[in-house]
Amino acid sequence: MKILAKVWKFTKVPDYKSLDHVPNPLKLRIVVALLQWGIVIGVTVGIINQWLIGLLKMDLGEHAIEKFLENYSIFTLFLMAVVIAPAIEEILFRGPLIWFKNKTYFRYIFYASVLLFAAVHLNNFEMSGQVLYLAPLLVAPQLILGVFLGYVRVKLGLLWSICLHSLYNGILITPMLLYKFLNFPLA
Repeated sequence: MKILAKVWKFTKVPDYKSLDHVPNPLKLRIVVALLQWGIVIGVTVGIINQWLIGLLKMDLGEHAIEKFLENYSIFTLFLMAVVIAPAIEEILFRGPLIWFKNKTYFRYIFYASVLLFAAVHLNNFEMSGQVLYLAPLLVAPQLILGVFLGYVRVKLGLLWSICLHSLYNGILITPMLLYKFLNFPLA
């Protein structure tokens, strides 16, 4: 819980103060703690979203992961989700934060990076009025993860945020890849 309080405090008033003096084992503990919280919060929000979508009898169309599971090998999916996407997304969304580290408007750049990261993940859904209506809920896990990744990027460095992102994606996609490997239907 202590790490969430630190992230919350940072999120309210983001500033670019890295923890250069922190040894790597402590950095790893911070990343693992945020990974655990990210998974718990992300899965919980996902379950609530699915419950709400079912309750409202909404059809959001096919999710991008379903298309990827149909069209790509397990190795390709793993490589894309756990190596390529985290590296590209972290470089694009959190890499540039360093350019604004001494600016009075850093917080707005930080918030913009979090919102853009979440917004890009709307592409996982087939665009419709229902998707746009539920957009804040649908990308809430990415919004929260974006805050965690931004915190890690600022405090620990870009490589640590790439690691956190890779681990997060790896944990979430591995069960789906196992189902595909074992030829179980996902739906």
